[in-house]
Amino acid sequence: TNYTTLKEPTWPAAHPVTISMMNMFPANRSPRSVWVALLAIALFARAADAQCYLEDANAECSVCWFTVYGSADDTVGVTKMKPCPPEIKVTWDTPLPEEMTEFVDYEAKYKLSVSDQAKYPIIKKQDKKSGSMNHVPHANIHSCIASRGACTPFVANSPGLATHTPAVMGNVAADGTQVFSSDVQLTRDQYTIIAHVRFFTPNEEDPSLPDTKVDAAIGVSREVLQQVAEVSADSYISTAVIGALILCVFGGLVWAFRKGVINLDKVLEAVYSDEVTLPMDIITGLGDVSAFTVSVFTIILYDPNTVQVVPAAILFLVFAWLGSFYNAYHDIRQMWSVYMLKNHRRAFTEMLAQKLVDKTVKQARRLSTEMEKEALETPNGITRRVSIAGNIVEADTDHQELSAHFSAHVKQQAAEEHKFNVMLDLEIAQRDIRRKRGDVVTIITESIPITAIQFYVLLNAEEVAAITAITLLFAAIVLGAKASGLGMYQTARIKRDQCEERFHDVFDVVMPEGSAKFKRDVESGNASNKVVPISTPMNKVQSPLMAAGSSPMASPDGPQRISETRVLSQSPPAQSVPAPGIAASVPLE
Repeated sequence: TNYTTLKEPTWPAAHPVTISMMNMFPANRSPRSVWVALLAIALFARAADAQCYLEDANAECSVCWFTVYGSADDTVGVTKMKPCPPEIKVTWDTPLPEEMTEFVDYEAKYKLSVSDQAKYPIIKKQDKKSGSMNHVPHANIHSCIASRGACTPFVANSPGLATHTPAVMGNVAADGTQVFSSDVQLTRDQYTIIAHVRFFTPNEEDPSLPDTKVDAAIGVSREVLQQVAEVSADSYISTAVIGALILCVFGGLVWAFRKGVINLDKVLEAVYSDEVTLPMDIITGLGDVSAFTVSVFTIILYDPNTVQVVPAAILFLVFAWLGSFYNAYHDIRQMWSVYMLKNHRRAFTEMLAQKLVDKTVKQARRLSTEMEKEALETPNGITRRVSIAGNIVEADTDHQELSAHFSAHVKQQAAEEHKFNVMLDLEIAQRDIRRKRGDVVTIITESIPITAIQFYVLLNAEEVAAITAITLLFAAIVLGAKASGLGMYQTARIKRDQCEERFHDVFDVVMPEGSAKFKRDVESGNASNKVVPISTPMNKVQSPLMAAGSSPMASPDGPQRISETRVLSQSPPAQSVPAPGIAASVPLE
């Protein structure tokens, strides 16, 4: 190429500064000199173009993408990018602040200006969703992570790449301007943020072709910083107010307790009553396992970092539900018992009497069978026997008849207030033991496994969801409450045993194994009315009349078993004289 033949009109019209610089080099300069000049011109021209955000994120000029369509069927078109002409501008009306913090909403306002609407008339377009006609069918903010590449209106809304604010629409005013507003919230990173506005104008070259789509954008560079937790003045003030209120309430309660206005014991009894603790036990138990279920099916199953704990999570999820239903069942039964006591005293008394009778007869039957097999003896040579309301219980005793007799006896005696209280004390003591055993089930099947699994999830999950914290909180509360209650198990058991012994004393039940009354009788020598000497044939018991041969129930084969001597009267037992060689007798009606 003959560089000396270049003339002014041959230089690009887009760079008039290039033309003026060529005038500095006469045609008689050498080609090498011209090359040096061209290099300088190219660098200068590049610097002149580098004012837009694609190369300088904080540049104040806009970039336009013109998409021309060849026909009505053309849905792709041909897109050309260049700096926006002077007639088209997108500017920041309210720019984003220089310092931005993650997870904070910032309002950004940006304005479209089309100064020459004769050259670039804006055509209204119908929105497909709303059906409205607008000059600007789409305007929003794009935030692209700077390290991922250029940020254009065509970058998809994709996590880890770019985020878009919801698109808005609008119409330009008579002066060709319109201001749009969007809220921007970002995570910590370095971003190129652009304000994007789209509108349509007629095709300049051929108006018969579809309208040209114009995407105009202006950018800015921002670094979003990590949120720094700072205690605000409002937080201090609100905390001080709450603390003052708590102190006032606490001080008022202390004064009321000391003056006797409020009975502290009654308040605590109400708080720790069955009416409060039983429903709370059900709520916390089912709430804990429900939260764990949500955690399993929303986090543990789908987080790649917790996949190894899935089998254990499913296993203990099943155990937790079974344990929760077990405890809920017994809690509901106890709540029903409390309700019956308060509202249906007579029905409750009969229900409680039958319950205690069944338990006592069952215990007596088991104990009598064991003693008959082992032939246990006391140190002073007295054979231990089990008796209920004057009836010695043996392995072949008719327990249904015995149960019916004892039930009638207990129900009649329960009419007396102090004897009813003895029954009620035993029921409450047994209820306490039952709840503590249920606590053991909860700890083993629910609290410990759930707490361990949730700690694992907390330490290994990609993201800690709120449900993980909620489940861990529930599990910790339940575990602490249940474990603290177990510390009183021995005290509760001793109380239960004492109440049971008192019940046996009041209702004439002798259980040699563990019976305090029996031990006292043996030690004091007053056990003759409850036991039979070893010398008694076959350890059977006769009534005095039977021993004397005057009873119609006597037989030549020997004395009758007590199970064959029916003592069903509820009247006080008649006095009897022991037969020779018989240390125990059963009164007849």
